[in-house]
Amino acid sequence: MLPIQRRHVISEYLARHGGATIKDLSNQFGVSEMTIRRDFELLEQQGLVARSHGGAIYVDKLIGEPALPEKQSRNPEVKERLAAYAAERFVSDGDVLIVEGGTTVSRMAAYLKHEGLTLMTNGLDALQQLRSVAGTHTVLCCGGVLREPSGTFVGPVAEAFFSQYHARTAFLSSLSFTVEAGFTDPNMMDTQVKKTMIQSAARTIMLLDSSKIGNRSFATVAQLNEVSVLITDSGVSEQVREACELAGVELHVV
Repeated sequence: MLPIQRRHVISEYLARHGGATIKDLSNQFGVSEMTIRRDFELLEQQGLVARSHGGAIYVDKLIGEPALPEKQSRNPEVKERLAAYAAERFVSDGDVLIVEGGTTVSRMAAYLKHEGLTLMTNGLDALQQLRSVAGTHTVLCCGGVLREPSGTFVGPVAEAFFSQYHARTAFLSSLSFTVEAGFTDPNMMDTQVKKTMIQSAARTIMLLDSSKIGNRSFATVAQLNEVSVLITDSGVSEQVREACELAGVELHVV
């Protein structure tokens, strides 16, 4: 194993277990304790670990919330592709759908060439996108407290709105995903509304560009086994592919 490969495996091990001793890793990799100590030094310089007496611990960096314009500008081609695929593959005439206010899911509006849909959302951007199809479909938006960073309505009023309806499908996204933490977002109020959306739908479909995989945010929206389908792009790791198979989640790579 090359040194760079060893350090990558060490960082993944620390991420799973929280920490390890120099002696344990020396035995595991069959290298000297001095070699592991040098690996720790390099990983610490990269901000991935913090050295402690006789070992190191993993530095868990949580992803904060970017401004809405920044979200909209990230990987627009990938988001467009995921949205188009979701609308074509998982929407049928007459469906009742929840379309959450994220920048990926809201792009689905342009591809809803179906008949008689009922569309519910909590997002201002999504609502603006859905306005173009309001003459063909029924569009509903919840009330609640408007969060400026996300452009979404949150709080008890928004949660009560979604809890009173029954949808066939909830289309969601999140800021981050790891196999261990699931789908995560930086704001608890947003995640609570998304949890209510999941409970109100017969199935949940996650749209997630692969750049978000491997990071964690503050609050969990859902664990992997709580969704039916994950739609992502070719950057998805083998670990996530295997986790989807074990959890019984349909993985669609677009």
